[in-house]
Amino acid sequence: MIKTKGPWLIDETGRTVMLRGVNLGGSTKVPTKPNGATWNPEGFFDHQNVSFVDRPFPLAEADEHYARLRLWGFNCLRFLITWEAVEHAGPGI
Repeated sequence: MIKTKGPWLIDETGRTVMLRGVNLGGSTKVPTKPNGATWNPEGFFDHQNVSFVDRPFPLAEADEHYARLRLWGFNCLRFLITWEAVEHAGPGI
């Protein structure tokens, strides 16, 4: 567990924690179903019926991507989440 001590983040052994982070998911703004590719002008998607599953990468590959990020030294991720991905049918629906 991480706690604060003055301006510092401290881990459970008393060591100072340096956050090394990255933004994850520029592609999360575009739905997977229907295909929301921005280069495709035909059939602009129906905003009432969209899915953002498999963004920013396929769910089946998530563990692999997270392990790779950890291997590269990242210990903090910033996720981009669109409101439509949370309540794609509308507020409270």
